[in-house]
Amino acid sequence: MSLFGLKGYSHGATNLVTVMSPDGIAAAKALNFDPDEIRTEFYPDILPQYHEKRAGGLERFIAQHDIIILEFKAWTARKTELGEAVYR
Repeated sequence: MSLFGLKGYSHGATNLVTVMSPDGIAAAKALNFDPDEIRTEFYPDILPQYHEKRAGGLERFIAQHDIIILEFKAWTARKTELGEAVYR
């Protein structure tokens, strides 16, 4: 399974990664994580976000799942390429 991520910051200035997969939103939501290091935000029809709670937790999460981090322009292009598949 391929996973793509876009790093960002929450309104509270914590690090986060938004995740998408050609296998759909359910695949992006099904990732294992340590709740002491990561918290999630899942909303209907929105790509899932994983927020860092402990320093280094986000990088460990990304490495654990082999998430390919894209810059915004590449993220937008990939999301357009994958289309509605990321939301099914």
